[in-house]
Amino acid sequence: MAKFDLTCRIGQYLDRHLAFPLLEFLDTKRELKARRAEVVRELGTLQNNVSTVVGWMNDEKVMKKMEEMRDSKALNNYLVQDLEFKIEMMDGLVKLAKYRYECGNYSISTSYLYFYMLIMPPTDKDLVKVIQQESYTYRDPITEFLEHLYVNFDFDGARQKLQECQTVVFNDFFLIALLSEFVENARLMIFETFCRIHQCISISMLAEKLNMKADVAECWIVNLIRNARLDAKIDSKLGHVVMGGQPASPYQQLVEKIETLSVRSEALENLIERKLKAKNQDRVSIVWN
Repeated sequence: MAKFDLTCRIGQYLDRHLAFPLLEFLDTKRELKARRAEVVRELGTLQNNVSTVVGWMNDEKVMKKMEEMRDSKALNNYLVQDLEFKIEMMDGLVKLAKYRYECGNYSISTSYLYFYMLIMPPTDKDLVKVIQQESYTYRDPITEFLEHLYVNFDFDGARQKLQECQTVVFNDFFLIALLSEFVENARLMIFETFCRIHQCISISMLAEKLNMKADVAECWIVNLIRNARLDAKIDSKLGHVVMGGQPASPYQQLVEKIETLSVRSEALENLIERKLKAKNQDRVSIVWN
């Protein structure tokens, strides 16, 4: 029956965690058993390298304190002074998360990456640069959504692409289970970017940008405020969301002001470019007519 066995043919296209059950089903040879023992040893080594970090992750007090800190400067001071944190520890955590993922332990990998995201600074701008560089080889509604939002600051375009993104995720076998979470975070990205440009926002206008009804959008914002994900207050009489100022160190305030000015400058620059482009197109059409 060996000539009808397709294990070797399809095994080269499978991840490790999918190949293991096939090997267990077969009468594995000594070298395969030795390879599996090598994988287990490697996993043990990676775990020992980040045992301190894993200990923090299992400490409820440490995790609660980290999650409550909004100021990245204060979080960094807490990690370095109280926990003797070193940035090199994160490299080992990423390696372990990748190894766990390749072994099929998705939930554990997710917890490692969540801890990584708490500590490491966001890299949305870096992601956008990669999307821009590779746009000539690949584009889809999700990459175009990010480009509309973070490059062009075109909120109407981002709203339209979000509708297309929902269709893409709904029809994807691997992503359909994350549809609600994807839409929620996409709306939050639109909202956060919009708030960095505007200090006072009309709820009705915001609802339109998020593809939501006004009353639903208001409830959504209220939940963000309750869950401490948004520092703002709602003026129900005027139907406005007024952004508040959270206490931060002078250094953090300076960084945030520079980032806000950068975002506003890019938004203004893109708006001017779009208007000039439209004006030039009108002139060309007049000449041809």
